[in-house]
Amino acid sequence: MVAISAMTLGAAVSLWVAAGALNSRESQRQVEQVRGAISRARHNSDEQAKALGQRHELARQLAANGPDGAAEWLDEELGQPATATVSTKTVLIAGRDGAVYGFAEGGRLSTREMEPLAQSVSDMVHAGGATTDVRNINGVPAVVSAAPIAPSAPISGGEGSALKLVTFTYFDDPTIARWANAFMLERLALLSPRRPVPAGWRQVRLAGNGGETIGRMAWQPDRPGDVLTRYILPAELVFGAIVLALFWGMAHRARTSTTRVNYLERFDPTTGLVNRATFMMRLDQIAGNHPCQLLRLDIDDFSAINDAFGLPGGDEVIREFSKRLVKVFSADRCLIARLDGDEFAILVLGAGQIHSLGPKATQVFVEKRRRGHPTTTITLSAGIAAAPEHGHTAEDLMQNADIALGAAKAAGSAHHVIFDPALGQAFKSRKDLEAQMKQAIDEQGFELFYQPIVDLRTMRPNGVEALLRLKQGASATPAEFVPVIEKLGLMPQLGGWIIAQAFADSRKWLGLKTSINLSPLQLENPALLDQIDFHRARYNVSPASIGFEITEGILLADSDTVRSNLVGLRQRGYTLALDDFGTGYSSLSYLSEFDIQRLKLDKSFVSGGRTQSERSAALVRGVIDICHRLGIQVVAEGIEEEEEARILQDWSCDYAQGYHFGRPAPVWATKRTIAMLRQKVAESEVAEGPEQRLTIV
Repeated sequence: MVAISAMTLGAAVSLWVAAGALNSRESQRQVEQVRGAISRARHNSDEQAKALGQRHELARQLAANGPDGAAEWLDEELGQPATATVSTKTVLIAGRDGAVYGFAEGGRLSTREMEPLAQSVSDMVHAGGATTDVRNINGVPAVVSAAPIAPSAPISGGEGSALKLVTFTYFDDPTIARWANAFMLERLALLSPRRPVPAGWRQVRLAGNGGETIGRMAWQPDRPGDVLTRYILPAELVFGAIVLALFWGMAHRARTSTTRVNYLERFDPTTGLVNRATFMMRLDQIAGNHPCQLLRLDIDDFSAINDAFGLPGGDEVIREFSKRLVKVFSADRCLIARLDGDEFAILVLGAGQIHSLGPKATQVFVEKRRRGHPTTTITLSAGIAAAPEHGHTAEDLMQNADIALGAAKAAGSAHHVIFDPALGQAFKSRKDLEAQMKQAIDEQGFELFYQPIVDLRTMRPNGVEALLRLKQGASATPAEFVPVIEKLGLMPQLGGWIIAQAFADSRKWLGLKTSINLSPLQLENPALLDQIDFHRARYNVSPASIGFEITEGILLADSDTVRSNLVGLRQRGYTLALDDFGTGYSSLSYLSEFDIQRLKLDKSFVSGGRTQSERSAALVRGVIDICHRLGIQVVAEGIEEEEEARILQDWSCDYAQGYHFGRPAPVWATKRTIAMLRQKVAESEVAEGPEQRLTIV
């Protein structure tokens, strides 16, 4: 029994000691938090006063117009932005002769209101350089900071002396309540120097530079150790003591876990910046009440960074960007967040900075290098929106900044774009077109038109080109809707339909070759050849009657999949044509490197009278001659006049295509156009036949 009692007593004593130590550490931690908050308040006030005082525009306005003439400018550019923060409540401009301008949360101060403020800080105004002190202002303790206005010069007219800018940050009830909430302090209060501190409370003295006590921060300290003592019983057995010890350990782990969860709810664990939820909450509070600017930033080509350096390397780049953004924007009153992935956002309070923020953000870059590879420079693109010009809600500002970011990324790396209503309209039009394309694919809203291709030696139709069109009633052109379809990732699905429909239609004009355009996304599809084989067997089509047209950009990419598909098409007997030659890189090396049978000259070479130009003529004839030496046929596009066709015929061009021979049209109309072209040739041959003679006997 003695042993058991000793063990129980020892366990109880240990718990009491642990509880006391825990209470003491927690109390001391809270004291350090309050001291740190007071120190930060002094530091932030000092930095703000210096930063505001160093604004050259402030000195210029005062020197040029005087305090009265510059009052409205001071309200908008100094008073309102400075007092819109959660800390600074009053700003004052004063000299040796007294205050000349003041602004508080309620608006501009009158001379009568400024006089007691100026008197309370007259020694700081008269002192040289910048000073910060804690003082009793109208019965309320406050951090007061005074900084010279640079360049230090008299105001307009030469009267008075050099001016100083003074800020007042009060330890008022809202500030006390905010600290109590942030530090989880029980009954935090500001006491006067003579008011006694309640028993058991902790305190931190508010002292001025001269050591005098201005007030005291007092609160009832948290006592987490008391949780342990509530479970201690005098006659508790060893088993009970162990259970209580285990409970204490579990409680400690639960508190640690809760703290971690609370942190993750508000901050991004990779960068330490606030997360999207916290940022949106703050943006929603400010957007409708104060002028501000919003930047949405995106790392350029971040997927390539992940591919090159792996996911850990990508996270390292994100962390480095977060550090540099914090450093670059540290002088601004701003909130920086990591929204998601490689996207950041910056909320800047105040107005008038929108044109400087973009260059400031896009000049931030990170350099990264792999062993054996050159250094990679990684940049940002930025989209910018401002309140109230571009929206009054967080949702509007985020959407408009995102629209501007999309325009910036479309312009290239390290670009910035400020939102404009025209961008919003373009964004809406693009979204409408995307919805229209999804509906058209789901409801078979496309059809194929065909345009004849004529053999210039005989002027007979040689083939047709299949061209994609929206069905009747839709106004978008292929140049508009094809990029949208590719962006949506729907081109493989639509491309399969085009191949199937063109194969089916090719049986309606036997003896003519049907040309089908292949997009880059189709050629990057490993299943392309299987798809073509399926439709060839389905419609019993000969590969000799089908040609596929590709663009120069596909050859420039030169991936293994593209090469495999092109080789497979040639092995199956299909003709390959290089389309729109002259609009892209136009490298003749493609003609020897790839097995191309036809080259289609873009209409920019021949239309609009260019065949009459000696330089254009020499270029076209040179391309035709080179192609013929390589065994490649040449098709001239965009022929609109008979004279153009005749000239190309003289230059030994093989084929021609354009409005002169027929416009793109549905199957039934194309069949009629082909018949008319054949009839025209037949009539021409009859008219040019041998002279008929009649002999009468």
